[in-house]
Parts: sequence; structure tokens; C-alpha cells
Amino acid sequence: MKTILLIIGLALLCQFSGRTAPLTESTFTEIINDVHTVSLSGNSAPARVNEILQSPERVRTGPQSRAELVAPDRTITRVGADTIFSFADAGRTLNLEQGNVLFHPPKGMGGGTIQSAGAAAAVLGTTIIVSATANGGFKVILLEGKGTVTLPNGTSATLNAGQIVFVLPGGTLSPVLNINLGKLVDGSLLVNGFPDKLSSLALIETAIRAQNKLLKSGRAVDTGRPVDAFLYPPGNGLDTIDHGTYQTAAPSPVTPQISPKGPTVSGAPGGRGIAPLSPGAPG
Repeated sequence: MKTILLIIGLALLCQFSGRTAPLTESTFTEIINDVHTVSLSGNSAPARVNEILQSPERVRTGPQSRAELVAPDRTITRVGADTIFSFADAGRTLNLEQGNVLFHPPKGMGGGTIQSAGAAAAVLGTTIIVSATANGGFKVILLEGKGTVTLPNGTSATLNAGQIVFVLPGGTLSPVLNINLGKLVDGSLLVNGFPDKLSSLALIETAIRAQNKLLKSGRAVDTGRPVDAFLYPPGNGLDTIDHGTYQTAAPSPVTPQISPKGPTVSGAPGGRGIAPLSPGAPG
């Protein structure tokens, strides 16, 4: 039997077609607690349902606060707590200064480019969560379907449901790692913290069931350790805790090492983490 260890990491970047609709404005459909719009001059006002957010206005949320916006092309953007976010004045670019957003474009509408203080990447995906990190980069988590992340220098990687990648300042990507998708979604206010169900929730639940089958059969192993524990060196900004995105740590294992004393679960992170762990494994 081969065991797939749940590790997190992958890239989710891709250049988008100019034929996709621009994403420069969206309408507030849900507002929970402290949500403000901030003008280019810095003037702040409480956001209101049915109000239109237009570039270069920003959304700023407080603790325990969040908002949902829907664009004319039906692209859904959910903004988490303690987040500062805006649309660019052209194309499909999202500026994430801090915090977390969930992004779900309709099928065929393409993705967008994510920008933070020190990193940028084109992200083509179905339903994703993007979280800013303290060092100016961000991380991308794919909740369902498949996606591609492409850096400005052309480096790219492909994500499947339940995988994450860090986009680092300076134009590099972390390894692609697998997460426990069910645990992440259970604790995610971006998925479950709104009165209306996310339109892609059924697809996310299908991806969770598929991963749970792997866990139940022993073909996947949950280490019970948070993904940031496997990304190094310390101080690289990868240990950011995403308050408001998921309360439950998303566990992610490492590729097991086969030694003369038998298999262990120590070692460096691995892509899909496939290694023999059956009783007949070399040892």
C-alpha cells in the first residue's frame, strides 16, 4: 500500500486572457459588524448593503467582521476580519494589504492577479482563499477544482482541491502542500460565516468527501501539525496565523523517511508525499 501524506503546498498562478471581464467594482451583499469603505483621500465611511465599491476605494474590516461583494459578472469576493482590500482600476487585479479574502469567479470568467506589499501572482482557480503574510507575501489555498498560480517571471504550479502554496516576496514559491480540507472548511468563517451558502459549497463538500475516503482507507495520513511547521527557515513570514480565515489549524505532514529502524514521519516536506508505509516496507 502507498500512503499519501497530507502536506500543503502548490502554486496557483496563471496569466489571464484579455477577453475576461474587468473586475473594478462589486456590490456589497452582506455586511457583518465593522466594515468600512476608505476613499483614495483616506476618508472612511460605514459600508452598506447594495452599495457599490469602486476602484480605488478600499474595504477595511475590524475584528470579528466580514463582508461579501458580488461583481457584475457574478464573481464573489468574501472579505475576512482585520482585512484591507481593494480592486485595481483596470483588469482583474485584487490588492490585499492585510488579512484574508475568498475569491470565486463563475466558470469561464477567468481568475485574477493578486497583489500584496511585496509579491504578485496571477491566480486561475475556482474557489480560493488568499491570506496576506507578515513579510509582504501571501498564501493561496484551493478549496475545490483545479487552479494555476503563475509568478511574473513565468514560474508556475498547479493546485488541486485541498492544497496550498506560499507566494514569497522576491518572486518565488514555496513547496506545494496538502491540507486537511475538512478541518479548514469547518473552521472557516469565509466559507460558513455568512447567511447565504457559498454557491460552490457543494463542490467543496465533494472534495472533502474524496479526501476523507483517502484518510479512512489509510492512503492519506493526517499528521495533526500545522502546515507552517514544515516551512523554513524561521523568520520568513510563513508562520502567519490566519485569524478569521480558519480557526482550526490545517494539519499537514512531511514525507516519511524509511530508515533501517523502520518508517518514520520525520523529514522534509514533499510534493504529494507518497512513500511506502506498509508492514512489508524496507527496513
